[in-house]
Amino acid sequence: MPLVVRKLLWGEERVTVELPDGTYRSMPVAWTDAVPADPYISIGAGRSLFRVEDLMELVRLITGGEG
Repeated sequence: MPLVVRKLLWGEERVTVELPDGTYRSMPVAWTDAVPADPYISIGAGRSLFRVEDLMELVRLITGGEG
């Protein structure tokens, strides 16, 4: 689908595309591949099941804030 425009609409970044029937649709840019890949996912390539920040938060919750 050809990208027509990418801009801030209704408080979020959106793209407008032209559909095969000639109509246009606007959708959040996050629903498309127009956003750069998340570095955590790209670099990790599926090797890590948890992010360090999430593990640190888990330690904090388990220890009652002492981690």
